[in-house]
Amino acid sequence: MKTVLVATLLTALAAPAVLAAPPTAADLLRRVPQDATVVVAIDSAALRAHPAVHGWLIRQHALTGAHGDVRRFLDDAGLDPLRDVDVMVVAAVPEGGDTTGVALFAGRYDTAALATALLKRGAQAFSLAGVPAYRLASEHESGRPAVVALPSAGLVVVGDEATVALALAPPHSAPPLASDEVSAGRLDTRAPFWLVATIPAQARGRAGAAAERVHGEGAETVRGVMFASGTVRRVVAQATLDGTLAFSGAAIADTPENAELLRDTVKGALAAARLHFQDSAPELVDVLRAVNLRLDGPVVAANGAIPVALIEKLAAGHGCTATGERRHP
Repeated sequence: MKTVLVATLLTALAAPAVLAAPPTAADLLRRVPQDATVVVAIDSAALRAHPAVHGWLIRQHALTGAHGDVRRFLDDAGLDPLRDVDVMVVAAVPEGGDTTGVALFAGRYDTAALATALLKRGAQAFSLAGVPAYRLASEHESGRPAVVALPSAGLVVVGDEATVALALAPPHSAPPLASDEVSAGRLDTRAPFWLVATIPAQARGRAGAAAERVHGEGAETVRGVMFASGTVRRVVAQATLDGTLAFSGAAIADTPENAELLRDTVKGALAAARLHFQDSAPELVDVLRAVNLRLDGPVVAANGAIPVALIEKLAAGHGCTATGERRHP
């Protein structure tokens, strides 16, 4: 049985999909509550298709977690997150004066095994919006019980009950947080990694105080960036992976004048980084020099790329593979 399972997983990783297309991040985004203030998406399937990631996965055992309880749960649920989760979207949602959240995981699940594993650990079964759901014994970060809903063998939804119920409602338009950035051309939801976030006023107000506590080498540069970040109302970032890890992002400041200050601060930080790496990693200096900064009213945008071969070289120099796997002597 184990041999059959391993063969099935390897085939799923190696072969193109021939069945119905699984949900994309854009599809899951249509389930995120409209008032979301943060959305992060990772297309795990797209990343697994990259030769470097694919080769690393072939060499790995199932991701069972270092903690014994996590390992036993994943074994009971028949779940390997590295291979079974295709797309994940996580969102933060305001609720009163607090923040709650919801996570949507598209992939391939044995819902019967997953349900049994949850019940075995004290979860309470109930129906939520007509969908099988399980109230966990442990609390959600909000202080309310966490809920796991299993609408299908291709989707798992996790969060507090009220937010999960919203995610189980019929799909709707994407929340304005994301759709506004798509319309502005700053966000492509087809990227294998992206995020967009509104920075709360309270967090912006804490940036200056936090900057004052930074000391040591490079502290002046870090403090400058932190002070400037206190003017940022929204951030958006995305990355793609092929022969290079290409990244782009934007910060929307409260005024054009503060955006200009932020742009100048980032330019200074890049210059300091080039100086720092000029002897230890000269190829990285070229990457930093090629980062493109643009100013457009209150928006500071940046983009750049780092070759995968350089990432592998730098990782090897720190005793790791490019994917973070520690090399042992």
